[in-house]
Amino acid sequence: METVQIKGVDSTNRTTNAYLQENSTLLISERIMTHANQSAKTIFNVELNGKNSKTKVSSRSVAKDESLQEFNSNVIGNNICFGHVECDAIIMDKAKVTAIPKIVCNNVDANLMHEATIGKIAGDQLIKLMTLGLNEKEASEYIISGFLN
Repeated sequence: METVQIKGVDSTNRTTNAYLQENSTLLISERIMTHANQSAKTIFNVELNGKNSKTKVSSRSVAKDESLQEFNSNVIGNNICFGHVECDAIIMDKAKVTAIPKIVCNNVDANLMHEATIGKIAGDQLIKLMTLGLNEKEASEYIISGFLN
């Protein structure tokens, strides 16, 4: 499942609920870019109920200007299963980003993990691209484009 919001939408609230049974796999990929006063809220709830069920939830987002983003993932392991949640965000200007990865393990053989990273574009990345002839704005756009792809 792939969800994409690249500018153009003032406000979104997305909730996805999934209940995985035996030997099922769910891959979720989200890409979001907000700017101005836009907001985006995402909630992914995944229950790994069946033996050998698997999920990977991945979110990459960029928040610019005064936009707001909230990412919530809830992965519940109720059987022998595997779950991985990864949230990476670039924050710019006066934007605000909240990442809430939650995992609940209800079975000793469940293997669940989560990662969340929020940060600005690294100065050394900008400098490297600027030494190659790009101005700061072009370098930022290039980094953001690569990050979201």
